[in-house]
Amino acid sequence: MILYLLFQLISAYVKIDLHKPMPHHYNRHLRNDLLINNFKNTQYTGIIKIGEQDLELLFDTGSSIFWVFSNTCASQSKKASFDCQSSPNCLMTKEQYNVQYGQGEIRGNKAFDQLQISNLTVSNFQFLIVNSQSNLDNLRADGILGLGLQEQFGFNSLINMLYDQHLINKRMFTFYLNSIPEQINNSSALFLGGYDTRYMSSEVQYVKLDKTDSWSVKLNTIQMNNKVLINDVSALIDTGTSLIVVPTHQFTQLLSILRDEYKQFCQYSQYQIKCSCPDGDFSHFPDFEFSLEGELKLVLSPHDYIYMDVSVCVLSFTKSSNNYWILGDTFIRKHVTVFDIDNKQIGFAKLATFEKQSKQIQINDYLYIFKVVCVCICVAIASIWIIRQVSCLGEASHEMNK
Repeated sequence: MILYLLFQLISAYVKIDLHKPMPHHYNRHLRNDLLINNFKNTQYTGIIKIGEQDLELLFDTGSSIFWVFSNTCASQSKKASFDCQSSPNCLMTKEQYNVQYGQGEIRGNKAFDQLQISNLTVSNFQFLIVNSQSNLDNLRADGILGLGLQEQFGFNSLINMLYDQHLINKRMFTFYLNSIPEQINNSSALFLGGYDTRYMSSEVQYVKLDKTDSWSVKLNTIQMNNKVLINDVSALIDTGTSLIVVPTHQFTQLLSILRDEYKQFCQYSQYQIKCSCPDGDFSHFPDFEFSLEGELKLVLSPHDYIYMDVSVCVLSFTKSSNNYWILGDTFIRKHVTVFDIDNKQIGFAKLATFEKQSKQIQINDYLYIFKVVCVCICVAIASIWIIRQVSCLGEASHEMNK
């Protein structure tokens, strides 16, 4: 009985401590974060569970639909697929929908099931089970988790369902994308319902969205060093896009500036800019400065947007027929990026060093262990006192009976 009471007291303390309000970050031992896999800095994926089936999904703020490949869908890239018949709570409807991407298309049936992401379980979650696809064979995932703002087909978004079922306190999520693939000790992460200050070395600076149906912000200027490339343009902040996507006419201007101002004769090949760098040095390439509202300036150095391929400098820029920019993972990796649905804004914070993250994690662990040990000691002392009091009462009662 005493052991049972001891367990209950410790459990009660831990529960209260873990739910103590923390306005800016999560407690390490009950935080809603999901570690993310980084495939060659091109695709960021994480493990979720539908029913009892584990699936690896790509996180995409540029689209809104949550979908998974069915076990009947042919795809060269998928590693796993979802079988509705093997899930006791899965209900697949006859409603069919098509979703088109910049490259690729899917078709599937609307379905409902239980979803688990991180330590959160969502009931009656709605998603698409895809039975046909085209041009998505390069997708190294079992589906896409859309985190965009535009509601499609009457689907309720993951963040809304987490909020409606009281699993998170804010309709907010945050990405920290690591630039070093497969580094386990410094994994990328998605935070649900808030953000974690251990990954930040500055306050979050917010920018209002310039559209109501997408994670799009207004860029006042984009400069290459001090030369203005463009004024007043919209930019979509998109985790589902690897590169920085530039409208065609501005892309041509960018190549001209590289040639005329920096004497770099570059070619556009296989969706990227490739320049000759025989000495492997790309420090002479320009910085890109993105100026947003509130005098917020975000800078990409050559190290952020260039990687070496033998003696070729590959710039992570591509072009499209859109009239807006897309700032993909190349841009997002430079900052901790906060997506705030309720306030219709995106926040940016400087990255903390890996050493700072590790140190703060260790400190939090030590504090947690110290608290638990203190509680155990206090409960043990209280238990001994109670046992002695009960023993004394028993002896007194025995003497009185004599």
